[in-house]
Amino acid sequence: MSESRHRKGISRRGFLGSALAAGAAFSVVPRRVLGGQGHQPPSETLNKAVIGVGGMGQSHVQYPGEKLLAICDVDKGHLQSTLEKVGGDVDGYHDFREVIVRPDIDIVHVVTPPHWHAIISIAAAEAGKDVWSEKPMSHSIGEGQKVQEAVQKNGCIFRLNTWFRFRSTFYGFGTPVKPIKKLADSGMLGWPLKVTINESNGFSWKLTTDRHQGRINVPPEPVPDELDYDFWLGPAPYKPYFRHRTHRSFRGYWDDRS
Repeated sequence: MSESRHRKGISRRGFLGSALAAGAAFSVVPRRVLGGQGHQPPSETLNKAVIGVGGMGQSHVQYPGEKLLAICDVDKGHLQSTLEKVGGDVDGYHDFREVIVRPDIDIVHVVTPPHWHAIISIAAAEAGKDVWSEKPMSHSIGEGQKVQEAVQKNGCIFRLNTWFRFRSTFYGFGTPVKPIKKLADSGMLGWPLKVTINESNGFSWKLTTDRHQGRINVPPEPVPDELDYDFWLGPAPYKPYFRHRTHRSFRGYWDDRS
């Protein structure tokens, strides 16, 4: 196993200017093109890197049809534990820019918090890599347009990880998505369609209090030694560190905008 590489964090604004530049339309490709299980011949195995190996990133690390060459995370704890888990000759990185310039990597999985998705996707496309991004594709419409432009300009393949929504039981409703869509489109449920958010339809994780989601005026805490919080924030507005602003619970955190 290669030794983890821990470099100084990126300037929070330093990368934005160069990352958000590119050029025109976009295409979506079938799952088999990117090596879905049962479709990718061994002779065409993709060499991949996974950027962000926290909660969601773990499901990308050992995805079938690909060979893992590198992982990257700004949390040394996440990085080291994942290196120990995957074994073999996998390199660990602190800075995603070191990953995307490697000529032996074909595809980059972007599994960071959403405020980094577009920036890293653009950078990877500019480096000639195909991109598999977690949802959402971008933090804004403008960022999404730049991702499209970068992918088209560089002739890359881009995949947004939403395919399972079209074949799964849709967050515990117990039925495939297509019948739900057909029912909604028919107008039988009324229009505009109203949805009640409660604990029984998949949103209970936003309503729980054990992770302090929804709290305002939280007390600042010391940043853990293993976390490069400045790099984690990246393009996001600065907020004093509080444990539930980062990692798994950040997505349900309701900001007070202060």
